[in-house]
Amino acid sequence: MLEYRTFGANTYLLRTPEGTLLVDSGLSRTREQVLAWAREEGVRAVLLTHHHPDHAGGARHLWEALALPIYAHPLDVPYLTGEVPRPPLGLPVVGRILNFPVPPVPRAALQTLEEGDSLMVWEVVHLPGHTPGQIGLMREGVLIAADAVGSRRGRAALPPGFLNEDQEQTRRTVRKIANMEPREVYVGHGPVLTGGEVRALAERLGV
Repeated sequence: MLEYRTFGANTYLLRTPEGTLLVDSGLSRTREQVLAWAREEGVRAVLLTHHHPDHAGGARHLWEALALPIYAHPLDVPYLTGEVPRPPLGLPVVGRILNFPVPPVPRAALQTLEEGDSLMVWEVVHLPGHTPGQIGLMREGVLIAADAVGSRRGRAALPPGFLNEDQEQTRRTVRKIANMEPREVYVGHGPVLTGGEVRALAERLGV
């Protein structure tokens, strides 16, 4: 049902009764590897969890090569299209390194999803904080959480604060995930977490 490979960030392949869905498109420089994987697996659509370049960098290439529909939350769409510059990151030097430009995704390629919508039998959940429009997918106790939470040194952790556009909202989203009671939480960076590990993080954060 679920497989992932790492192209700067974890990129997920979800096999569903309605076809195969790719979650995130990796870095622009790994676009050919992602494209080959998508072709091999017969991917029918792409979900971008958020606009950061390690998750959305290969999206335009996938659209140009395969004409795949690309889904994202409306709050992140202006950053994906390049209509609005991506917000600067909190540490200037590191921010310039990590916030490198990526090929913009044409508006015509994008379709929007919001909390409660369904995509190939997975339920869309809004996980804001890291970006305003970060979204994940939930089904049968499994959550694809993107960068709402990270996996560091074997336990759940917040992404570094300078990467989060709204740190307090990021903390609240950890509590939201804990309240959803997932069994497994697949993250953007690092190995899978248990729901219990995310609940423990929420307790440590006091949210």
